[in-house]
Amino acid sequence: MLASIGGCRQLREGERIDESQKICTERCGRTRDAGGLRWPASWLSARRNGRDRHQSALFKQGGGAAGLIAAINTANAAGGGTITLAPKCTYTLTTANNDSFGGNGLPVITTRITIAGAHSTIARSSTEQFRILEVDGPGGNLTLSALTITGGDVGGPGGGMFNNAGTLRLNASVVTGNASEGGMMSAGGGIASGTIGTGPVGTLVLNASQVTGNTTSGDAGGILNHAGTAILNASRVSGNTSGSGGGIASGPGNPDSPVSGSSLTLNGSRVDHNTATEAGSTAGGIANGGLAVIRGSSVDHNSASLGAGIGNHGTMTITGSQITGNTAPTDSAGTTGVGGGIANADLGFPPTGGSGVLTIKGSKITGNFASGSGGGIVNQDGTVTLTGTLVAGNVPDNCEPPGTITGCIG
Repeated sequence: MLASIGGCRQLREGERIDESQKICTERCGRTRDAGGLRWPASWLSARRNGRDRHQSALFKQGGGAAGLIAAINTANAAGGGTITLAPKCTYTLTTANNDSFGGNGLPVITTRITIAGAHSTIARSSTEQFRILEVDGPGGNLTLSALTITGGDVGGPGGGMFNNAGTLRLNASVVTGNASEGGMMSAGGGIASGTIGTGPVGTLVLNASQVTGNTTSGDAGGILNHAGTAILNASRVSGNTSGSGGGIASGPGNPDSPVSGSSLTLNGSRVDHNTATEAGSTAGGIANGGLAVIRGSSVDHNSASLGAGIGNHGTMTITGSQITGNTAPTDSAGTTGVGGGIANADLGFPPTGGSGVLTIKGSKITGNFASGSGGGIVNQDGTVTLTGTLVAGNVPDNCEPPGTITGCIG
């Protein structure tokens, strides 16, 4: 039986190319040699322990989305593997493969798998709701490189991807145009990562990657780090929309859990042009209730009615970074915006302490706006320590309440 790959038909096993037939000459069906046969380049092979393990079952399953699904199933069964996609092709998912946490287009990742994208795209195109993929711990460990994840739409966590207590790494990849909406567990429009239990469990690492243009009706338009560990290196979270925590929302997930129950680290990254839309919403850029470290990064041009750039009720350290151009407008209920740059608050939990502790070193909090007060920083019962930091040029003022932040004037 023949199937279609990128507009080309696939070869039957054992069939050789007849040049006069011009089989699979389009870009997404170029061929490569495999043991004297000519196979479409989009057909996949698994690697294990550094050696190619060409599984005939993969060849028989065909290429395109069907071949990718078959390759993941085979890699899971083999205890892991590497899957290489055809360069610059789109693998279109039209139906859910399983119903885990609202549904996934691809099989759930339960072993150590690498998908080398070669600038390809995995996309959902369906009236059926499902995300693109899910990683399940403790064994699930997925690395994506040079790959775009788009079109996921699910009522559960993680519109594009859900890392459920496993490990998910993105290298030079893009997560865009996904949605988590309409469900009780909707959160993390682009990516949801962590655990529903006590953390930190579940690790998310972004290297030179982008999470952009995703939406959720819940928290975290771009990335939800729920009782997990999230590390962003030279990455960007931009143009995402949510009810609260427009770009990133990170925390232990339980008022009684210590702030150490989650960890967020940004190194040389940018969180910008994200929006939290609900009345009274917190944090257009980053919402943090756990431990957070921001180094050499920019949080800019985000919007929310409270803490437009950052809303911190955990423990956060900002070093060598800039918080600029963020806006806290009057919300739809008529409540004026507060904390254009940063809103820091001690909410009285967890009982072990650590709520509303903010340390800023060698950074700039400038050019932020609030329609009410605290254009730069607003501090509600928390602790703010400034060292070598400029807080200036914010509207209508730099810090609120006056005198509560040593070294901040106006």
